[in-house]
Amino acid sequence: MLSRAAVRLPLRRRGYYATAHCRRGYATAVEVWREVNSLAAQPGMINMGQGFPDFAGSLTARQAAAEALLVGSAAANQYSAPAGLSELREEVSRLYARLYPGDAYDPASEVVICTSGQESLNAALRACVSEQVSRGGRDGVIVFEPYFPFTQGALDNAPAVMQPVRTHAPGFAIDAAALRAAVTPRTGARTVLLNSPHNPTGHMASEAELAAVAEVCVEHDLLAVSDEVYEHAVFGEGHAREDHHGKLFSLTGWRVAWALAPARLATAVASAHTNLTYSAPTPLQAGIAAALREEDGSFGGALREHRGLTVCDAQGGYFLVADAGAPGIGSVSRYSVMCSHFPLFPGVPDIDFVRSLAAECGVVCTPMSVFYADQEQSESCTLVRFTICKSREHIQRACAALAGRRGRRERVAGT
Repeated sequence: MLSRAAVRLPLRRRGYYATAHCRRGYATAVEVWREVNSLAAQPGMINMGQGFPDFAGSLTARQAAAEALLVGSAAANQYSAPAGLSELREEVSRLYARLYPGDAYDPASEVVICTSGQESLNAALRACVSEQVSRGGRDGVIVFEPYFPFTQGALDNAPAVMQPVRTHAPGFAIDAAALRAAVTPRTGARTVLLNSPHNPTGHMASEAELAAVAEVCVEHDLLAVSDEVYEHAVFGEGHAREDHHGKLFSLTGWRVAWALAPARLATAVASAHTNLTYSAPTPLQAGIAAALREEDGSFGGALREHRGLTVCDAQGGYFLVADAGAPGIGSVSRYSVMCSHFPLFPGVPDIDFVRSLAAECGVVCTPMSVFYADQEQSESCTLVRFTICKSREHIQRACAALAGRRGRRERVAGT
């Protein structure tokens, strides 16, 4: 379900400084991403930093999109309706009716097809800002730290003011007391953003955590955005709606996503989406519709087959967090043998560790400081994120490189 909220209010001095600091952090995050991507692009590097698979996505989707491109009608390569192809909206509605019996979405009025999950997030924020302003509300949005760094850009576009609520290693569970404390007249929080399974930590919110969020939303009349981009990337049992078709079928370059919301909010999301990109790519929508129709239930198994779960037993999502400064298996993650290959760098900033790792063994990961509003004081300074949505062979190469590096350092230390 997609909803997001924010409202306009005169900026208090204290609130203005908080917002300005978050924006400085966002600019820093963009710079760090550029550096990490540049490192990963160098010849011979093992890219464990960016969250995209290294194997082909859904064949059904690709074949259907190719057919629409090459032999489809003239309309197949023109603009679709802004809300998306009717056939895709119908398949999305059927998917959720199957996954969550009784949780039905009207394809005509409650499903919006967007151009990427990021665009759907921007559209949802704009929609909810308007909704909250019409209620005389305010512009605070509760975001659980760590968070996907480009969330700040979406908030700026709304516009909205981030109210970070930190979660802590090793579990990164939602603290109900901290959530409640963030909903005050001073913060002006009128919306909660939830991401589960979570990027970057892989944490999947428990039923108790979800109930706590729902209770606060009902009690304070907050709007909620549930970013479920990794909904089908769950390891083992768990609970399971902005969703992203590219992640679902391992086609991240297609940039096709959906947003589900009550009709009133969905109309506002569709309006914002129309002003942002107008419509998602039509032949790619056709490909996703075919995959949803013909691969019902199979995509989850295919995704697990390619994850190399013997290497990483996280709760869900595409990523694993580890501590570069902790002894043995990192204090942050006890799930992966990968962690046992980390050399110890107590007190070394995460970005320096990332550079060192790339230089010494050719493995590229992502510094976790970019996932916090306050990079200067973040407790995550020694945390790093590894991508695990790769083939078994890719992950094994990374583990071997990490193990070789640790062995070399141990031999040097023993001389």
